[in-house]
Amino acid sequence: MSTTDAPPRTYLGWSLAATVLCFLPLGLVALYQGYRAAQAIDAGDLDVAARRSRRARRWLIATLVVGVLVDLLLVVVLVLLGAFAT
Repeated sequence: MSTTDAPPRTYLGWSLAATVLCFLPLGLVALYQGYRAAQAIDAGDLDVAARRSRRARRWLIATLVVGVLVDLLLVVVLVLLGAFAT
């Protein structure tokens, strides 16, 4: 990556939202990777920042997928237990 390229995204905002709304353990890893990407950008190391950015994006996607699956499982269990029966 040359120095004229734009710095990679850090995904910090999306990671924070996914951590709060979806699945805390994986979201914390996504936040950490995004933070490390921001540190690399500040240090001027865009190659490391790009690598950390890709890791943050992967963890963010994993957080979203696991969060949706856990929520769906919870709804199915509640339906089977009759929590929504009138």
